Amino acid sequence: MRSEGTNSAALVHFTLVLLLAAAFPAHAEELPADAPVAPAPARRHVWLALGEVTLANTAIWSVNRFIRKTDWSDVNPEVWKRNLTGSFEWDADKFTANQLDHPYHGGIYYNIGRDNGFTYWESGVLTFLGSLQWEVFGENNPPSTNDIINTSLGGLAIGEVLYRLSSMILDNGATGWKRGGLEAAAGLLNPGRGLSRVVRGEAWRVGPTPREWTPRHFSSFARAGYLQEGDAVTGQAGQGQLLVGLSLRYGDPFLDEFHKPFDSFAMDASFITRQAHFLSQAEVQGLLAVTPLVRRPQWQVLLGAYQFYDYVDIGNYQVGSQSFSGSLLYRHVLNGSLDVRATLDLRGVALAALSSDPSETNERGYDYGPGLGATLRAALGSWPWEYVGLEFKASWIRTLDGAPNDHLIQEGRLHADIPVFRELGLGLGGSIQLFRRDSLILDENIGPQANPRFQVFVSWH
Repeated sequence: MRSEGTNSAALVHFTLVLLLAAAFPAHAEELPADAPVAPAPARRHVWLALGEVTLANTAIWSVNRFIRKTDWSDVNPEVWKRNLTGSFEWDADKFTANQLDHPYHGGIYYNIGRDNGFTYWESGVLTFLGSLQWEVFGENNPPSTNDIINTSLGGLAIGEVLYRLSSMILDNGATGWKRGGLEAAAGLLNPGRGLSRVVRGEAWRVGPTPREWTPRHFSSFARAGYLQEGDAVTGQAGQGQLLVGLSLRYGDPFLDEFHKPFDSFAMDASFITRQAHFLSQAEVQGLLAVTPLVRRPQWQVLLGAYQFYDYVDIGNYQVGSQSFSGSLLYRHVLNGSLDVRATLDLRGVALAALSSDPSETNERGYDYGPGLGATLRAALGSWPWEYVGLEFKASWIRTLDGAPNDHLIQEGRLHADIPVFRELGLGLGGSIQLFRRDSLILDENIGPQANPRFQVFVSWH
């Protein structure tokens, strides 16, 4: 799908997701023992799901063709024949369009599948088919390799987050105005699921609300403050910015039982006042599977697998990626709820987009390629509050499309968020983030690009 600017519908909706979710307080939910864990085994409505995906694509195409009157939406049978028989390309759309809009639209396809009885993985197949349908029939441009990957994998991560959050709003036993308000709120948060519930009549059908829709542990928290970042090009300090950060924590791999992908996930986003780059960072980290290696009264070691969605847009530095990891998770209880946690992720990067010289990438301004990476995180805190934490991340990306070079990215973070009064915290000394990229170009020596950031903030938990 094509986008003409960074103020996209996906960006607006992403902000709405976090603002609505921030209304939920931290809690450890204890539900009645007789509460239904799930409704009767869901029947997969395969043909209905495919029809709803086609309906969604048709509606989006109609808006672009007849209201926005975009050139790329002018399709005909000749275009469809060319797209069906031709080869895929790497497109040159803007960074926000490819790394934010496409995963968001993938989330629509994904939730149509989830609400029609599909599992996480089965909904991923439907997301791929919805993306492929759009690429072939919805545009007069050749199908795009990066669009298919970003829509399919990003749709999995963002889609399941939307599914979990909208489940927390819905109440199948409510009626009248309350039911209508809850369905409307869930539909705004999750349009794909909202469409499916209306089509199948679930939006007004009274029945039990599955217990699994309410997580035992959930927390949302916010921070606001001042951000100072360096300019990688000039080597000098950039303009100061106002910063707003929002975070969600759903489930806990050490405290909760794990049954399905994303029974535990984390979502973080940072917004700054610079107009061209309002959303500066977004991360989704969802647990796909976990098994205990060691369980002791005071400490635990788990082996897990995660899916990651990453989006960074900071001045001249842009990184977006879809990746998966094998991970070691460690927790040591110090006193009461106070603990030390550490995680080591070994990542396989399915596809990453990294900022580069526009003159070498057909004016696109970023390269595409897969890669490998590792992340080490450690924190001292009391769930979900991290008092002190550090993180180091390194990734190597093999460029498949763009400038003739590979990339080595190194990123270091340090933050402190100290409780001051009840739910109020203070970032004493703030947080320090250092982004480093080395361009490994054959026969050419190019120095590393460092992007330091410093922030001070107050937090509300």
